[in-house]
Amino acid sequence: MARRLLLGGAAVNVILVLLVVVFLAVRAAPAVKNIGLGTFFGSADWQPDAGIGFGVGAFGALSPIVGSLSVVILALIIAVPLALAVAILVSDTNRNLGERIVRPAVEVFVGIPSVVYGYLGFLALLPLLRHIAPPGRDGSGVLAAGLVLAVMIIPTVATISIDGLLSVPASLREGSLALGATQWQTIRRVLLPAARASIISGIVLGFARAMGEALAVALVIGDVNVIPDIGKYGLGALLQPFTTMTVAITDGVDKLAINPDGTAARYMLALVLLVVTFVSILLVRLVSRGRKATRA
Repeated sequence: MARRLLLGGAAVNVILVLLVVVFLAVRAAPAVKNIGLGTFFGSADWQPDAGIGFGVGAFGALSPIVGSLSVVILALIIAVPLALAVAILVSDTNRNLGERIVRPAVEVFVGIPSVVYGYLGFLALLPLLRHIAPPGRDGSGVLAAGLVLAVMIIPTVATISIDGLLSVPASLREGSLALGATQWQTIRRVLLPAARASIISGIVLGFARAMGEALAVALVIGDVNVIPDIGKYGLGALLQPFTTMTVAITDGVDKLAINPDGTAARYMLALVLLVVTFVSILLVRLVSRGRKATRA
């Protein structure tokens, strides 16, 4: 009986995911016919609500796609090392301090609504970045969004990594130390590889949360559908206003009923967002299995 209930619950989850994919695909289908995949993926001109009723809107989604990937990659680059440092502190470096203070604090941050992160970024982070931004800019851009998302996903990655490190058998720690390895060598060569599956799962969940975040990003990214010129600005391009897929989807939701092409384009963008998340999770799983097979 219990097995049937578990199988039923798993089947419901699979069916729900499939229904979401089918729903998005059906709603996005008009975009393939009316806009064309070449225009959608090959153009950076995203103005889906321009000229409603006259068919003169622009539906090039390259800007929000590049923006989402840029922001999420930057957030992971910042968040993953910090999250692993927190996990190592809690599980091995100072377990007493970690279990009493650090871990409860991290778990509290997991439950903070994303709008709070975005609002704090808007009020506290943007004024700081304004001092190093190009003249006339308010500090919004990829850097601000990446920092906000990094703070958001650190608790997720850290919590799951902590659980993975704590689940490593004590015999592995003791055996490594008994063979003469230092504490850092034990952490780097024994514990982190042993907890790799949990760490990767935490990174994937952090990636998914960052990829799907809209409100917090919208408050600090500037919402400009123009890809910053890296050749012109260099690293300063991180301080140029940009946009993401989630922000582009939520913009103009009040016009969905009177803008069929724009609605289809937004559904197509949502489908792309879903596919990118699925593919990323699949690739991480395949890499993880490949490493396990190599060790075996």
